[in-house]
Amino acid sequence: MAGKWKTAVLAVAIGGAGVVIFAVLSGLLYEQTQRARDRQRYPQVGRSVDIGGRMLNIDCAGAGQPAVILESGANWSISRGVYDPRTMWANGGPRPGYSWMPVQRALAAVTTVCWYDRAGSGWSDLGPYPRDSASQARDLHALLHAGGLAPPYLLAGESSAALDVRVYASLFPSEVAGLVLANWADPAIFLDRRSNNGKRADRVPEVVYHGQDTMAQLFNMVGYFRLGHPPPAPAPPRGLTDAEWRTIWHLTHSSKAMSALLQDIAAWRQSSAEARAGGSLGAIPLVVLGADNLAEPAEFREAWSNAQSQLARLSTRGKQMVGGNGASDLLYDAPGTIVEAVRQVLAGARMK
Repeated sequence: MAGKWKTAVLAVAIGGAGVVIFAVLSGLLYEQTQRARDRQRYPQVGRSVDIGGRMLNIDCAGAGQPAVILESGANWSISRGVYDPRTMWANGGPRPGYSWMPVQRALAAVTTVCWYDRAGSGWSDLGPYPRDSASQARDLHALLHAGGLAPPYLLAGESSAALDVRVYASLFPSEVAGLVLANWADPAIFLDRRSNNGKRADRVPEVVYHGQDTMAQLFNMVGYFRLGHPPPAPAPPRGLTDAEWRTIWHLTHSSKAMSALLQDIAAWRQSSAEARAGGSLGAIPLVVLGADNLAEPAEFREAWSNAQSQLARLSTRGKQMVGGNGASDLLYDAPGTIVEAVRQVLAGARMK
C-alpha cells in the first residue's frame, strides 16, 4: 500500500514539474515573439552602446559643451506624505528617455543634449542586482565614456532618477558641471511618516529584496506582465506627437519596464542612503525644481518645499525653483520649466 502511495505522489510531482516546465517554455517563446512584434511597431530611437555585456540606449542632438544628459526614472508616488505603491504601479515603470523629446528639442540649439534609457527602461537591457543609484550612476558613466561623450556633463534627473544623478556627482565629481533635480525629494523624509511601514522595511532581510529583483527578471523573461492590459493612453502631452506618445506609453507599461520598476522598489532604501551619504555638492551650479502641487494639502506642500530647500543647500550655488502652473508632472505637463532650469544651470556652468 505504501509503495502505491509513493508511486502516486511521484507521478503527481513529475506531472506538476512537467506543467511548470511547459508553462515556462511557452512563456519564453511567447515573450520572444512579442518582442519581435514590438521591434516592428516601435522601432528604436537612438543607438545602443555596449557597456560590458549589456546594451544601453542613448540619443543626442545639438553641439557644444557642457553636454546636457537627461535621465528619467520611475514616477514614485509619495503624495500626501505616504508611499503609495498601488498608484505608482498604475503609473507604469521607469519612463523612457524618449519622454524628454520636447526638452531635447528646446535645448539642442544651445548645446549637446542627450537623453538615455536607464537599465530596463525604453530600449535598454535590464541590469543585474542591485539596481540602486550607485549602480545606475556607474552604468551612465560607462555609457557616456563608451559612447564618446567627453565630460563635463550637466545632469538633469527627474523623479527617482534625481537620486541617480546626485549619486553620480558624488562618485565622479570632476565630471559634473551642474545639476538639475526635477520634482524630487529624498523619499526618506516622506515615506509613511504616520505609520510604522518605514521601520518595518528597515527590518526586512536583504535576501528578500534580492529575491524580488530575481523575480522581476524572471517575469521579464516569460512575459508575465504582458498578461495584463496597460491603462488606455490619455491625450498626448503638449510637445509630443501622437506617434511619439504611443511609443512612450507602450515603453512605460512594457513588461521590461514593469520588471525594472520592481527592481527600483527593491533598491529604494539603498539608493536613498547613497544619496544622503554623498554629502555636499560643493559649488557646482544646482537647481532643485519642484511642481506647485496645488492639489495637495498645505501640510504636504510645506514639507515638500522644505525638503527641496535642503537639497538646494547642498551646493553653495544651489537654487530652489517652483513652477508648473498647477501641473504635478513637470516632464509631461510643463517641460518648459525644466528647460528654463537647465538653461540657468548651463549659464552658471559656463561662467566658471
